[in-house]
Amino acid sequence: MKLVLVEWVDSHSGRGWQDFDQLRAASTLLHCRSVGWVASEENGCVVLVPHISGEKNGDIALHGCGDLTIPKKAIVRTTVLRRR
Repeated sequence: MKLVLVEWVDSHSGRGWQDFDQLRAASTLLHCRSVGWVASEENGCVVLVPHISGEKNGDIALHGCGDLTIPKKAIVRTTVLRRR
């Protein structure tokens, strides 16, 4: 399992009614960064999990918490921080 920093873009929205000058100014991408263990890379997505447990506890199954699924099309860059 590898620990990565994923830089990605997301959609966003404004609040309530806005005039078109404000709407035109909102046409920028929201850049995001997330760090986590790669739990899956299937179906055009990457699933990151920032919290894992059980890997050093013998017979306890590996568990993850706080999962985030990011479409691969939204990913700008991935940096491997640590490989296992």
